[in-house]
Amino acid sequence: MLLSKRKAFRQRSSTGCRTCRLRRIKCDEAPDACRNCTSTGRTCEGYEAHRLPRACGPQVKRSKRSVIVPHPVLTQVASRLQWAVTPDEGRCFSFFQHQSVQDMTGFYDSSLWQRLILRLSYTEPAVYHAAIALGAINNAQDKNKVLRPGQKLHSIWYWYGLEQAGRSIALLNKRHSSQDPQFQEVVLVCCLLFIACEMLCGNYDNAVAHVIGGLKVLQQLNIRKQISGDFISPVDPCIVETFLQLQAQSVFYGTGVHLDVDSELIFGMPYEEYLGTFQRLQDARRICDPVFNAGWPFAARCWKLSEDEILAEYSTLQQKQLCLLSSINRYLCQLDWLSSQSYDRMSEKVQRETDMTRLNSFAFRFALKTCLLSRSSQLPPELTKESEDLVSLAEFTIKKLRNHPIITLDSPIVPALYNAATRTSSFSVRAKAIVLLRLWQHVEGFANSAVVADILEEGLKIALKKLSLEMNATGCSLPAGVMFVPATEGRTFVRIAYRIDNAEQEMWLSLEKTASLYDALPFIQSASQWSCLRSLGIVKCIKA
Repeated sequence: MLLSKRKAFRQRSSTGCRTCRLRRIKCDEAPDACRNCTSTGRTCEGYEAHRLPRACGPQVKRSKRSVIVPHPVLTQVASRLQWAVTPDEGRCFSFFQHQSVQDMTGFYDSSLWQRLILRLSYTEPAVYHAAIALGAINNAQDKNKVLRPGQKLHSIWYWYGLEQAGRSIALLNKRHSSQDPQFQEVVLVCCLLFIACEMLCGNYDNAVAHVIGGLKVLQQLNIRKQISGDFISPVDPCIVETFLQLQAQSVFYGTGVHLDVDSELIFGMPYEEYLGTFQRLQDARRICDPVFNAGWPFAARCWKLSEDEILAEYSTLQQKQLCLLSSINRYLCQLDWLSSQSYDRMSEKVQRETDMTRLNSFAFRFALKTCLLSRSSQLPPELTKESEDLVSLAEFTIKKLRNHPIITLDSPIVPALYNAATRTSSFSVRAKAIVLLRLWQHVEGFANSAVVADILEEGLKIALKKLSLEMNATGCSLPAGVMFVPATEGRTFVRIAYRIDNAEQEMWLSLEKTASLYDALPFIQSASQWSCLRSLGIVKCIKA
């Protein structure tokens, strides 16, 4: 009987230098730099602190998502990188191409992710390693769970991603004094990849720092926008547009405004002429971006101001408010007319883009209408009804979405629910918005659904405590659907009725502080600058 020969098995080294691994030779693992490299005049690229688990076995198959069919755009990219890669890098880069790009593309087509970043990741090592970092961290992320600040990813993929981000930064530092005209574009693209990594991990402060850094680079480039909407810019326009959108989001989290190109267009030029180019539903988002990019920072500033500060400059603020409302109303009229003409004939993708744009527009308009109103008084009935309709529209939109990625840089749904809930006097609308955010479980740019739900819940508790004091002092009646229920040990619960899926539901709340929010806030240095916390009075609770 012949015995089958066994191949000699040699365990893979977990500490060999990167250069030897690329050469596929055994490394002598000498400290600092291996002798295999130094003796042959090569540069030893150092030792990786983390190695990924082997891509085999039932445990790996259960724990990792399978790579899906490649995006069609990938066929246009060069089939081979211009340098050697390790097996671990290849796995993460493949995940980035096939999964992360689709995740980041979000609700709309994206020239940034589907064209520019893919191209640069094949030609620029710094972008390549930043892309690997995003692919690794994206792979480590639980696809059914949104991380809050302070929560950590306990995964070797996460640590490997951080190491790759460090390699990218080191390569950028080496080129810092370079006169290469493309270097600024490489820096900005890496910055966007780092922002996506930080958002996945719930690291607001780091994401804000990257946004500010990128905006300052663009500020130095003297970016301008023509009335046609075209940028005068030495870097790709899709980079500028993405940073403007991130600025419009992150200004609520303390970044400030560093690039005013869209404000100049809206407040200083005839925006109606720009609207005149809006003839197709496919152009809907491009046309509304300037008014969003100028208007959201305006709303954020108003939310930060006290009522006395608003009164002191009310004339100037109202003039800008009316200008923005005029622009968004004109835009919505044209969007509605075009939708009535061609919506049913559009593909599902274009219909989804139109739905997202309309939801974002309604949320934006509601924020503008309410940003200068007194926070101590109730909204008029027509605005209360508008807030209820906005939450219902968000609920309808969520139902229509299928297989949407956990993270995207677009932010239509979370801001809509937040804006509707934060100003309405209806406790039922606020409860429904919180429940929808808990169900949504997504990171939309800076809008983390879990964190926003916690903020709204704490704001709701603050309002309920105030209502309880008023009841005890004046004997006023409770709003419809609200009931205080005393419990043991001096605790009080509140029952709030609301409707979701056309069925009656109940939310039960303890009036104690929202533990998950206050557990997260110590990990956010910029929390005291968040307009969403300031407008709800939560900053005072933090300091207390």
